[in-house]
Amino acid sequence: MLLTFDVGVTERHHVTFSFNKFWGNLSIKVDDVSVVRTVRLASIDLVKRYEFTVGTEEQHHVRIEKHRERLFAGFRPQPVYAYVDDQLIAQGVA
Repeated sequence: MLLTFDVGVTERHHVTFSFNKFWGNLSIKVDDVSVVRTVRLASIDLVKRYEFTVGTEEQHHVRIEKHRERLFAGFRPQPVYAYVDDQLIAQGVA
């Protein structure tokens, strides 16, 4: 699953979220620089949140939420929501 979106008006940044639900590889990059890189083999949380700030002069709060079902999550749809300053900007399904 690949989810990309831009952040900022005058100071533009490109955010890329990628996730492979079968292998558990998760990566978040801002302007091709890794912010989060992990392998998720097991999780107790039904909603995993990743939060970070983007920009220097024009700062924006970015939150990406990955939702999963309690059982057989690797075989079921996992919605992903991206928020910039608490407004939904992009969504997809892994």
